[in-house]
Amino acid sequence: MAVDPYVPTAAEDAPRESARIPPPSGWRAVRPGDIVPGERSSPPGRLFGTPGPDSGYALTLAQRFHDRMEIVFPETAHDAMAVAAELAMRRAGLYGRAPVREDLELALTLFGWLGGTTPELVEWRRLTVVGAAHDYAGRRKLVESVPEATLRLKPGEDVRAALGNWRQLLGIGVAALHSRQ
Repeated sequence: MAVDPYVPTAAEDAPRESARIPPPSGWRAVRPGDIVPGERSSPPGRLFGTPGPDSGYALTLAQRFHDRMEIVFPETAHDAMAVAAELAMRRAGLYGRAPVREDLELALTLFGWLGGTTPELVEWRRLTVVGAAHDYAGRRKLVESVPEATLRLKPGEDVRAALGNWRQLLGIGVAALHSRQ
């Protein structure tokens, strides 16, 4: 109640009828830069990535995992978070949404930063991820090598059970394993 009942009011002080705004019409992606959820809207090629809404939020989410990450020298938490965040951005973009906690959890689990992984993965990862935070092309190559089927896995026990075959999960061939070292 805006005015007490005992306060006298004039007719001109009463609320007036305003113009009625119609409900919004449906939206369609018709402009060149519009992103259609669920479709690959960027042109195919190197370094384009997988666009999605509010992708940068993955960097904030990555900070929340900082204390739980198992980092092995010479890799740094900065490099690990950059790779994990970018992988989470790619996964979220495939679904046409912003990154969520599960995207980061999957990325960190795939690379073994949440523990419970094989020594071979740790050895490969610590040499591969060094400097990734400052090497956009290298980071994109690493993130794009992960198969889409892997990114569509549900985080948790399913991924942990599949980590025995981590090379296939990360899209790494035997030749690629030694090319970066």
